[in-house]
Amino acid sequence: MPTLPSLIDPADSLLLVIDLQEGFLNKLSAERRESTVDHCRFIVQLAARLAIPMFVTVEEPQLNGMTDARVHVCLEPGTPERDKSVFGLCGQDNLREAILAQPKRTAVLIGMNTDVCVLHSAVGLLAHGFRAVIVSDASEAAGLGHQPGLARAAALGVEIVTTRGLYFEWVRSLAGLARAEAAPRIAPPAGTIL
Repeated sequence: MPTLPSLIDPADSLLLVIDLQEGFLNKLSAERRESTVDHCRFIVQLAARLAIPMFVTVEEPQLNGMTDARVHVCLEPGTPERDKSVFGLCGQDNLREAILAQPKRTAVLIGMNTDVCVLHSAVGLLAHGFRAVIVSDASEAAGLGHQPGLARAAALGVEIVTTRGLYFEWVRSLAGLARAEAAPRIAPPAGTIL
């Protein structure tokens, strides 16, 4: 029997911040870099506010740096930045085991690079029974890789959502909206109207 479509359930969500590092961000124009980081910052702050757990990866941190500082300061204290030496995190035993050991089964992915690490991780998670969702305006890729990466992901069964769409799916109601908008208010990404 086919699975019926449904909104993203915040109670079943896990936020994955994939390789949001200076070494990858510096391959983008200043405008694309700023927009990506700002959208990621907002989603991380929202996830923290809604008690949605986070899973953060970094690739070759000695070369590419750690998670961008503007996003890192928004992570829940004690959130590990897990070293990833493969493009798709499910291809690395310790990462796959860690993500399978936790109970959430909706993986929401943001970060770098849409057409490589974000795509490979999303597809790997699908293969392990997860619902995989890429946030289109909170992921990016060098050159022209972003849109083809999103198209490839969608063709392989990954869902694509915007930051605004994710916000309202996670918030769900006026009570949820009040919780998300409680002081101190989380500033939305530049140009995003909530």
